[in-house]
Amino acid sequence: MSIAIEQSDTELTFTQVLDAPRELLFKVFSESEHVKQWWGPEGWMMPVCTIDFRPGGTWLYCIRNADGEEHWAKAVYREIVLPERIVFTDNMVDAGGSPIEGLPPKRVTVTFDDVDGKTRLRVHVQLESAADLKKLVDMGFARHFPETLQHLEQHLDGVSK
Repeated sequence: MSIAIEQSDTELTFTQVLDAPRELLFKVFSESEHVKQWWGPEGWMMPVCTIDFRPGGTWLYCIRNADGEEHWAKAVYREIVLPERIVFTDNMVDAGGSPIEGLPPKRVTVTFDDVDGKTRLRVHVQLESAADLKKLVDMGFARHFPETLQHLEQHLDGVSK
């Protein structure tokens, strides 16, 4: 698996070509029963994943490691264009869904481009400032998000194409 990572002052972009049609890839990004199977870095599971997949709808999730450490996040869907694009804002929150002070919100644009029956997946993460991006990188996001994409690829192997 090859994941290209680009970084600017306020943006991170992850690009990967997956051996699955974009309609399927779009589905595994939009349905909780799929997302909870692959979202999160190595050694983490997703015990909570509720998705209201519509513009203005929310995605609340929790990832947990074997030691019981939890990270909660809440996303709000801004734009959904089947099967081409999903845009959402993503914030780290507490277990009650309230934003955590000092952690930067992210605007995430996921695009699905057909490439001869495969899909070029592009996950573009935009932050408001270079300081916010540095904080996100220091938290390990750029290092761990490719692990999430590896889990996605493994999940796709088990889903009928």
